[in-house]
Amino acid sequence: MQLSLLAIVAVVVSTVLAGVVITPIFADQVVEKASNDCFFGVTTPSGCGPLRKTRKTAA
Repeated sequence: MQLSLLAIVAVVVSTVLAGVVITPIFADQVVEKASNDCFFGVTTPSGCGPLRKTRKTAA
């Protein structure tokens, strides 16, 4: 159990340190796409990815 928990923590830490963290992209974060930008999704000042349609509001 401890070994698998340690492995999971190690993967999460290495992913975060590598800057590979997926965050939702909404319409107010999108900038104009250049010809050499992402071949999928939309472009933001910090990268690219798929566009989320709506924000979830707290109830």
